[in-house]
Amino acid sequence: MLTLKFDNNKKNKKKVNFKVIATGVVAITLIGIVGISMGTSGGKAPFNLNITMGPLTSIQSTINTGFTFVKDGFGNIINFHKNAKKAESLETENNKLQDQITELQGKLDDVESLESLKDSLNFVDEKYVANTLAAKVVSKNDGNWYTSFVVSAGSKDGVKKDSLVMNGKGLVGIVYEVSQDYCKVISLLDTKSSVSFKLAKNADLKGIITYGQNIDEEANVRDKGLLQGYMFDSTYDVLPGDLITTSGLGLYPEGISIGKVQKVVENKNNSLKYVIVKPNVDFKNIDDVLIVEPRNIK
Repeated sequence: MLTLKFDNNKKNKKKVNFKVIATGVVAITLIGIVGISMGTSGGKAPFNLNITMGPLTSIQSTINTGFTFVKDGFGNIINFHKNAKKAESLETENNKLQDQITELQGKLDDVESLESLKDSLNFVDEKYVANTLAAKVVSKNDGNWYTSFVVSAGSKDGVKKDSLVMNGKGLVGIVYEVSQDYCKVISLLDTKSSVSFKLAKNADLKGIITYGQNIDEEANVRDKGLLQGYMFDSTYDVLPGDLITTSGLGLYPEGISIGKVQKVVENKNNSLKYVIVKPNVDFKNIDDVLIVEPRNIK
């Protein structure tokens, strides 16, 4: 008697193959539907696929959005890297330009300073011009005003005590102490400083710049950077606005510009006529000076 045997493995394989084929058919069908939908005018299918296309469209949109996000993300990263390099390059270039501007400004300041010092030679007698020396201020006293300061020239450069100190605006002061490489200058604002002056409008009207009692009732004139002094004769006709220069008496040669009379104060108790003078020199800003050897007044 013949016995028929079925191969269970073959049966299972057939079932698997059928499932694969069925899945493939469904996938092809869906792809076809999507193709038909995309091929129609305005993206509308020739028959109602609302139920089928809704989920597919959502999936497609999500995928497209995902790819767009990734693409834009990589683009942003690349652009950020490029922009960072550009910013770094621009910063480097900007620093170079700033250095060049600083260097050029320094050269311009030096030129202006030399021009100013050249103007100061107008105040120097010709026989002293050959013995002049330009120098820079390297330090100053505490406070707003240049009452005393140190200059980068000393005895090895030919500087002597009592040498005159000027700039392009006029008289600054006098050398007070000298070392080998430096010298100390006291300006006209220093209480130890004094200089004889004359009125530019009349050389016979003379006085002296010196600090003694406070002649301004409102405030100390030195706190304002002003000079004070008095006329040799209380009858002298001196008025605000009068220009004053060195008179030629003492250490200072004649004709060096000092400043302008700002106020006249009469003291009838001691028969003196005081003057408050606004100096031509800016005693808040002195960088370069001209040093002139002292006069021989033996």
